[in-house]
Amino acid sequence: MKSKSIDINQRIPLDALHVALQSYLGGEYDEQYILEQLHLDFTGENRIKKSLRIINKIILKNPLIPYVDQHKEEILNVLKRKDDRNLILIALLNASFPFSFDVLRTFGKYLAVQDLVNTETISKSISNVYGGNRATEIGLYSVIPMFIEANILNRPKQGLYELNKQFHCTSSLSIDLYKESLKFNAELNSFIWDEYSEPYLIFLKN
Repeated sequence: MKSKSIDINQRIPLDALHVALQSYLGGEYDEQYILEQLHLDFTGENRIKKSLRIINKIILKNPLIPYVDQHKEEILNVLKRKDDRNLILIALLNASFPFSFDVLRTFGKYLAVQDLVNTETISKSISNVYGGNRATEIGLYSVIPMFIEANILNRPKQGLYELNKQFHCTSSLSIDLYKESLKFNAELNSFIWDEYSEPYLIFLKN
């Protein structure tokens, strides 16, 4: 079986992604300013340029951009609330990178039936789809820290993950955008989802 494309090999700080989204919504998307933000987190020009490429894909080339463009003012207001902002950023990430979507959905599958899941379990499940290679490992260690930074997941100890029960979104718009990322990936991968049992939606239960 041919492995699916991973295409993400770098963690993106959510603060930098937030700056990029906010500047886009304000009609002032500025790569130089985004690069300055990335310099706060990373050293090494190659790593920073790689991060900018990923951010450009998430913001400028996102399949959900038509939805974003229709709700610019509303999204700017919602971004003021941390959990809603993080959910929007993760939705955009997952629409741009189906690998990231698959990883978070896999977390949802396990955390729907158990309190904790370990890295090995997630890695094995994802490797069945994407191949058990170095690229898959790098991809996992790129997106999982972003889920933790977004407060969607907790890591109580090294290699163990649980739902963050304190994560709570209040905006219907952020939830709708998150569901749009699910719809996009469902169409991309030809699967049917149900509002009540879909593991990707478990993170909205609080």
